[in-house]
Amino acid sequence: MDGPPVSVAAPPAPPRPLDTRPAGELVGRPDLSEAQLLQAIAERLAFERRTGPEPAVVIEAARLGKRKALTFLRQLVLPPPSARLEMPVQPILREHLTGGAEGSH
Repeated sequence: MDGPPVSVAAPPAPPRPLDTRPAGELVGRPDLSEAQLLQAIAERLAFERRTGPEPAVVIEAARLGKRKALTFLRQLVLPPPSARLEMPVQPILREHLTGGAEGSH
């Protein structure tokens, strides 16, 4: 049974699961809608004078974990955050200063 070596093909890799997070979370900005992200992608492609791919294809590729698409998304100029910042209410004066002269050191 001396014959040519038989090559064994590797089994196909299982398909990557589709990332179903909102589009804004792909760039770390859950406050962004998919429309805003599509607009930012379109503006970047126009700035670079690229004719393709379509902005939706870039998001789809990023959801599939494609490195090139994820790198492209990290380089986008995004609109400023629209979500309100939650700040705790803090008193302006300390408690001991509001007591007058008798509360001083």
